[in-house]
Amino acid sequence: MLKKVSYVSLFCIALAVFGVITLKQKLPLGPIVLGLSGLPLLGIALARRSFKRAIPDLIFGGLDTGLLTIPALWGGSLYGVAGAIAGGVIGDALTDGIAGFVEGSIAKWLRDKGIEESREPITTALGKMAGCLLGSGFVLSIALLVGIQPAFS
Repeated sequence: MLKKVSYVSLFCIALAVFGVITLKQKLPLGPIVLGLSGLPLLGIALARRSFKRAIPDLIFGGLDTGLLTIPALWGGSLYGVAGAIAGGVIGDALTDGIAGFVEGSIAKWLRDKGIEESREPITTALGKMAGCLLGSGFVLSIALLVGIQPAFS
């Protein structure tokens, strides 16, 4: 288990470092976050794990954090840091329920089709991580295209 924790931790550290660099350079968040989703997907591939098994986790992460990004962006735009925190916290509670329902439904559908989707640490962790980055990167990219850009202070 320690080996698996270390493996996933490497990807967490890499994402954190890239995130800080992105913020320091004041780069457009959406495309960068979308691009960073490739890092945990690479981790799944390098660990020789099945992407099919990660489908429920990818969808959960994409829905959960993609939808969460909307109230966080909205709250931050209207009320600053406190609004972003409130939007993120309340949005997270709501989107966990929505994404969890969808994840469970997809897991059941995959089982019904004979696709093994049982969870294991690396696929679940990196799948959810990639899904979160894909979902939020998509929302932030759309926001950028329509002229909504989070302010850097």
